[in-house]
Amino acid sequence: MSSRTPEECVDLALDEGADEERRADAIRELKTANECDELAALVREDRIDDRYRRQALEALATPQCDSTLRNLVEDETLEEPLQGNADELLTTVDGD
Repeated sequence: MSSRTPEECVDLALDEGADEERRADAIRELKTANECDELAALVREDRIDDRYRRQALEALATPQCDSTLRNLVEDETLEEPLQGNADELLTTVDGD
């Protein structure tokens, strides 16, 4: 685990100048730290590539972040296919 703060991880995930692996690592760090709100903010962020938004969405599919994932699904603010992916992930988390 790095010594980055959640804010630094979000900044790195949003940094288009950073390499792909570092951006993905930052999202994994947020998942490891159960930073659900920060992950949800990345999912909602339409300025970043969809692959990072999907990675952040998938990181929310944990028991610790299930209420945040539920809020994303219920808000219905995500465009397709992210909204459908969120619905499926919530079903998976609820089924556990």
